[in-house]
Amino acid sequence: MAITAVITPTSPSLAYRPIKFQLDSDDATIVNLIIEVLISTDGGASGSRVSATNVSPDLGTTDEFTFDIQAIVQKHISFQLKTLGASAIINDIDNVQVRIKAYEQVLTAGVLVTSYDPDNADNSNFDYLSGSFACFNWRESHLSLATFDQNDYALIDSSAKFLSESPLTKEIELAQDEFLGMGWGVSTGGVKNYLFNILTYDSANSLLNTDTLLVPDWDISPVSNLTQPYLDVPVGTANILAMGVSLTNVAKYTIQLVNDDGVKSELRTYNIVDSCSTDLRIHFINKFGKQDSITLKGNQTESIDYKSINYTKALSETYSTRDYGQAVIQNTVETSYTAYSKSIGRKVLDFANSMLITKIAWMEVGGEYYSIVIESGSKVVRNEDNTPIQFRLDFSLANVQKGHIG
Repeated sequence: MAITAVITPTSPSLAYRPIKFQLDSDDATIVNLIIEVLISTDGGASGSRVSATNVSPDLGTTDEFTFDIQAIVQKHISFQLKTLGASAIINDIDNVQVRIKAYEQVLTAGVLVTSYDPDNADNSNFDYLSGSFACFNWRESHLSLATFDQNDYALIDSSAKFLSESPLTKEIELAQDEFLGMGWGVSTGGVKNYLFNILTYDSANSLLNTDTLLVPDWDISPVSNLTQPYLDVPVGTANILAMGVSLTNVAKYTIQLVNDDGVKSELRTYNIVDSCSTDLRIHFINKFGKQDSITLKGNQTESIDYKSINYTKALSETYSTRDYGQAVIQNTVETSYTAYSKSIGRKVLDFANSMLITKIAWMEVGGEYYSIVIESGSKVVRNEDNTPIQFRLDFSLANVQKGHIG
């Protein structure tokens, strides 16, 4: 018995798209296939079985099988908040490596026969084993699909993009955490010495210092899009200070990935601005499944909503201290906030709006993350040139405060 792969997913695969296989069996008595999906979070070195499904032949055929494992993969791609104060490249679990095993079910003397053993998660008696391919937690709108090319995010030429929706030039305050997502790189011919150049400038735009951050996960030969993709670079002021980069008299700094073949990424610029007492630092999941951040520098309002659930008690014939007609069985206090940006441009507004597609976000206060739930966001833009634009965010803390029950 043998199975031939007709269609297999390309690597890397984006989890918002179908992850389709088509397999062809040469056994004349084939009835079904059993498909195991194996997920790895260590670059494919090991894998755990997460599902086993029965696949019937395609309509009109007896030996061709087409199936999509997108829904299975999506359930096993996680998002993990980045470590505050991190000063080294982070490789966490927001990408997985996937492979499948296929087992034939054939009809022998009127009995279904298969080598699949559900009690053996490491079964080696499979009839087909796919290659390992990376899957990313990534979404795209239908409007963007016509011009979308995921290779724009492969860090292999000077126009390659980071996994961030923020503008290329961005404002940041001191002591702030920020992270840039990296896609993947492919190289041959030896170690390419991938590193980040961090250039600092004063207010007169004069270069002060050049510092570097190594990418050890890519200092191997060859770098493949199957090994250690989807990294995170700590690029906030708090992060580069932790690296030992001096920000004395620094007005701005730039971040760029380079290697021995030349420039490999777009240039990101961070202008350092003063912090305000009303600053609110928000971290959220962007469309790439990565962490983006923004500071809302306008005013904030706070409101408290008290909610209770009551029930009516029947009065007894004799008086007691617990003889009352209404009883509270649940009492909660929910604090809601409205935060505003300062006057911003349309690019920054579009970046801020990108957080609204994900209801869960986090605010950073005193070096800690606090989970929030985004209620709504809105913008008001007049159809005029150079008009002020302000972003508004309505949110509440993810956990309500519950009162005592008498």
